[in-house]
Amino acid sequence: MKFQEFIRKVGERAGIPDRFEAEKTSVVVVQALCDRLTGKEAIDLLAQLPAMFREMIIVSPAALAISIDDFVGRVAEELGIPPDDARSRIRAVFATLREAVTPGEFQDVLEQLDPEYADLLA
Repeated sequence: MKFQEFIRKVGERAGIPDRFEAEKTSVVVVQALCDRLTGKEAIDLLAQLPAMFREMIIVSPAALAISIDDFVGRVAEELGIPPDDARSRIRAVFATLREAVTPGEFQDVLEQLDPEYADLLA
């Protein structure tokens, strides 16, 4: 999937008409997700995403233990939006990630997330 297609799909799913806001949302959510994953898994995920993500995302070697509420709060704060809006945007990015990477890679990502994250994958 090309970067612009990824951004367009996130914008459509989240109801974000502004392309730049959809891009910012995508980058913020993918960065937060990569922070939650081990460095190896984050690198594996980014390898299947458009190159632009690899240029913008910083990968840490160790996964941060981030609860679902902290994850949503972090995204909401970085985007300057209410938590309910952040949840909607996170769902849009996760749905697009599911399409952009192989099923096996998406499963590897899911295995590193706590079950409480299931709400964001619906």
